[in-house]
Amino acid sequence: MSKTALIVDDSRTARLVLQQKLEAHDLRVDNAESAEEALTYLGVNRPDIIFMDHEMPGMDGFEAVSAIKKNPATATIPIMMYTAQEGELYVGQARALGAVGVLPKEVEPVELSKVLESVRVIGEHAERHERREDVAATSGDYPALGNFDGDLGILIQELFDQQRAILRRDLLNSHETIAARVIDEIKSPPPDDRGMTWPGTLLPGHWQATSAVLAVVVVIFATLFWTETRSLEDVRSENSALQTMLDRQQALGTQDVLQAQRQFDSIRQALDSTYVSAIGAIEWAANQSSLYSFDEMPLGDFRLSIMSELSDRLAELDFQGLVRIETHVGSFCMSFSAPGDYVLAAGDQPAVQCEQIGFDANEAYERGLRQSVAFANFINLAGERTDGRIRFEIISLGHSSPLISYPVGVDAVTASEWNEIAASNNRVDVSLYPDRPGPLVE
Repeated sequence: MSKTALIVDDSRTARLVLQQKLEAHDLRVDNAESAEEALTYLGVNRPDIIFMDHEMPGMDGFEAVSAIKKNPATATIPIMMYTAQEGELYVGQARALGAVGVLPKEVEPVELSKVLESVRVIGEHAERHERREDVAATSGDYPALGNFDGDLGILIQELFDQQRAILRRDLLNSHETIAARVIDEIKSPPPDDRGMTWPGTLLPGHWQATSAVLAVVVVIFATLFWTETRSLEDVRSENSALQTMLDRQQALGTQDVLQAQRQFDSIRQALDSTYVSAIGAIEWAANQSSLYSFDEMPLGDFRLSIMSELSDRLAELDFQGLVRIETHVGSFCMSFSAPGDYVLAAGDQPAVQCEQIGFDANEAYERGLRQSVAFANFINLAGERTDGRIRFEIISLGHSSPLISYPVGVDAVTASEWNEIAASNNRVDVSLYPDRPGPLVE
């Protein structure tokens, strides 16, 4: 089946250049001159990948990515920013919104091929992906997905595959190169060491339910890509082999001891760097669904599912340290529904007519600490469950630290516009603080 790519760019020249490169891979290419036209196109079509320009008249590329990812019908379509913008900050912003990466306008054919392969648009992975679309709702890789409807199971499976491929492309190459170079540089052991062998190289409604499931899955893939491509045990084995070689050379009094020690130190540095990268990936994944709705308990069963997966993955990496959970409460525009009870104000009414905006500091603090019985039990038993290696700390910051500032006045905005900002500030942030910089060396 022919795959389809959508190019969204206001420049006709840029569209034609990229279209020719994509057609060389037997892709059918559709074009949109603006983000608005692209959203209309996506209402009736579902391409296999989208190349999105950044600066366009009207809605820009980031706004378009955000709109596409918020729509469950289009959320799993991989989006690659195709722009002259560059820099780590821009790449981080693009990925935070849901884009899989950034390609320059003068992208080389080889790099474009790698991108298409990584998101399974071309190559053998694409063929496997097409066969997977014929599978029923229950995933063979993850039987637990059978608990959800078929469309949601497919959506989660696709998201997992995309993210695992992107993380593999971005992280694996650098670590494999380090290990391979070290092994090549080390001299062969003496003839009487023939027995020595080397290991292998090393917000409410359906959207909330969907985001809950995706949050759990994104925590899972953050570690699964690690264990599938370069497990921590493989790196430890490599480190152990180098240590054995160093000990033997010291016993023989060879002249290569200093060189072996340098290589050993290099491997340890690579191991520590890889460990830090894995911890960072898990922390990032745990924060992908940090928001919770106005009437939702911040530390309820949804958050429990994330913390449970987080704890399991950290234990697999021999993490020892602190997991800090910070809750933030948005200052919503509200109306009274009953004494002491509030509902969101009608969206089209002016914010100045809100009966109450936010809670006082004490009540906001208390609301940030609300948790289900199951969540409280999980936190209380964390020390016993992990032999004290993983500790949890819960901090409520109330409404004192909004992520997005509120308008100075309420006269010029509607309740809906005000509450959109409040919803972005209604969040739970997770931070990981290891007690040591890297994994224990066995």
